[in-house]
Amino acid sequence: MKKHLTPFSFLFILLIIVSCGNNGSYHEQFTQDKPFVSRISDLNKSIEEIRKIENGKLIKDDINLLKYVYEIGKNDTYIVSYLFDEKGCFEIGIDGYFEMENDANNVVDGIKGEMNKSNYGNSSEGNNLSRWKNSDGTVSIELDYKDTKRGLFIATIFANE
Repeated sequence: MKKHLTPFSFLFILLIIVSCGNNGSYHEQFTQDKPFVSRISDLNKSIEEIRKIENGKLIKDDINLLKYVYEIGKNDTYIVSYLFDEKGCFEIGIDGYFEMENDANNVVDGIKGEMNKSNYGNSSEGNNLSRWKNSDGTVSIELDYKDTKRGLFIATIFANE
């Protein structure tokens, strides 16, 4: 006797296949290697220290600049850039490049949630830009989300010394 694949069995198998390929939301994937808030602690580290701890694929290594790319989802990426001077890392930039607006928004909303729960408190908002500063003004964070309709966002962490 031959067994046939019933519609229910087909849907069940399809559901298993789809769920196995899911790596979580874009924000979950984004924070998998390193949560956004923890990147703030990379300020003032030397270029050698960053090389040792960064997990992305190195795409640029210059005397005062390191750039790493991370794959996210199926066809999307984000780039983490570190700028250095004689004191160490003074700026960290994170640029997200996604096909879908909702994926960019998911990461932006996740970053806002992380930051608002941190000791930096709630952001000041204006012109699709969120800003946070620490209490002594030595660190500031900006999240530019004006281009999420095109799947883009830019986050920058500054040492204000």
